[in-house]
Amino acid sequence: MTMKAGILGVHLMGAQGNPVRVGTLSRSANGSTAFVVDETYLRTPPGVRPILSMAWFNPVDDADTQTRLGIRSDKIALHGFVPPWFSNLLPEGALRSMVEAEMGQGDHDQFDVLARLGADLPGAVMIVPETSIGPDRDVRWENLHGFRVPVPEGIVKFSLAGVQLKFTAETHGERLSAPARSGAGRFILKVPSERHPHLPEAEYAAMTLCRAVGINTAHCYLKPTSQVDGVPAEFLRHGDCVLVVERFDRASDGTRIHMEDMAQVLGASEIQKYSRGNGETILACIARFSADWRTDILEAMRRIVADVLIGNGDNHLKNWSFYFPSGSDPQLSPAYDIVPTWLYDHDDTLAIKFVGVRSAIDLGFSKFRRAATYLKLDTDATERDLRQFTQSCLDIWPTLIRDLPLERSRADRLMARMRATRLAQEAG
Repeated sequence: MTMKAGILGVHLMGAQGNPVRVGTLSRSANGSTAFVVDETYLRTPPGVRPILSMAWFNPVDDADTQTRLGIRSDKIALHGFVPPWFSNLLPEGALRSMVEAEMGQGDHDQFDVLARLGADLPGAVMIVPETSIGPDRDVRWENLHGFRVPVPEGIVKFSLAGVQLKFTAETHGERLSAPARSGAGRFILKVPSERHPHLPEAEYAAMTLCRAVGINTAHCYLKPTSQVDGVPAEFLRHGDCVLVVERFDRASDGTRIHMEDMAQVLGASEIQKYSRGNGETILACIARFSADWRTDILEAMRRIVADVLIGNGDNHLKNWSFYFPSGSDPQLSPAYDIVPTWLYDHDDTLAIKFVGVRSAIDLGFSKFRRAATYLKLDTDATERDLRQFTQSCLDIWPTLIRDLPLERSRADRLMARMRATRLAQEAG
């Protein structure tokens, strides 16, 4: 199949809003794509050169960083796909289908979708067409951060990774307006689900419970669907509330804060978010890259404990991220997408294994000791902290959950399941 060749410029928005050109993503007529790093970016001194990806970054050896940036093998793709790092910027599921529907008839590959939504991507990356790549159907052009960028006229003007249907939104007094202007949406709006009743309320409850015991979570709240503008009524008719999540990759002054998820770091594409790595892989990445790795590793272990206790069986690689609030010095991002999936499928399987265990209900503290040993942490101190954390969940959650918008019967079942886990029994 013959495609129209094209070139996209890849930029990172700096802490002061200034763009830094990183390289180009090109598509040939046969549908193959390649990301090539600019020589100027490559030769920028470490500490000044903004980090695009941990996959191509060595925190202690800049010569190795330059080598990784120059390697081509992990920056090419065939048959209309883009390299994994870029494909992980794209929406999945219903949102992806909406984008393609708005693009009209024709064969639209990942390169086309990236070109259409490149002005509003996760993190601080901005991707801008440098050549014509096809008919500008339902697209207008405007200036943004000094670039002439395409802004789709349809509902989907942005890209948010993930399967769940969501929109970017702006606040106007007590109301929410979606979709937000390109690049301006500081909030993610998650709509009710026909398949999973009261999903916004369930996610809000889980996020609130985790925040109450000290987990660093993205700030979120519920909003009546009657106070939401710009979202078609068909997407709001399955519930009374939407979940509003404040984006940690967008500052109040409009500055973009770079982030990347573990699927990008590990080069995992689509379904590989469940298989390309495990819990130890995540902890090892944190140990290697985090500017405060000991604190972040303990935080990550607490999140795994919380997932087990709350019944979150879908914490895959895309739900773990680094972010760069200072422009450099990567940190574990706030937790997001904490959903008690057990309420809907009664499946106690973890999304990814942890120290060889896939059954959440059977995971015990000995596995965390093994992980701590591997990471050269104090095993006794680590276990003591996690036991205290587990006990806090057991003490606080049963009372707090009664004040949350979760049906009493569902809340009781969730707490009964928590007490049945091996972690809860060992802590008690």
